[in-house]
Amino acid sequence: MAQITIKVSTLIKVIGTTFAFSFLLGLLTAKMPLAAAQETFLGQKFTREETMLLNLSHGKGSAGFFLLESERLQKDITHNLERAMSQLEQVEKAYARSKGKPDDKYLASTQLKLVNARQRSEELSEHISNTFRDMKRTVKDVLLR
Repeated sequence: MAQITIKVSTLIKVIGTTFAFSFLLGLLTAKMPLAAAQETFLGQKFTREETMLLNLSHGKGSAGFFLLESERLQKDITHNLERAMSQLEQVEKAYARSKGKPDDKYLASTQLKLVNARQRSEELSEHISNTFRDMKRTVKDVLLR
């Protein structure tokens, strides 16, 4: 088996050059809007309206961005509702034991409402996700026609 030896200084230069190149490439592509990067498709140039349609699901401030942000926030809400429900159950158990009635449910109506709220939150998160996927698919279908 043959060995390849590289000087440490040469390796550092190669890594530094690669880093600098990729950094500059990243800067160039970050400043180029998506429409400029994809202004032609199958030899056709996009119209202003087609570019607007294409940008619906890309970039900060787009409809897609807001849908993804809403989905992220909705997942946080679902998680917080689960934490509240867990805390409610623990407090109810401790309170029932302190009263000598461990099987009584003092906060059953509140717990039921929390369960319903969590289910609705999960459904909303799913609807948001489906909406985003549907929007991307529809935009693609419309542009391919």
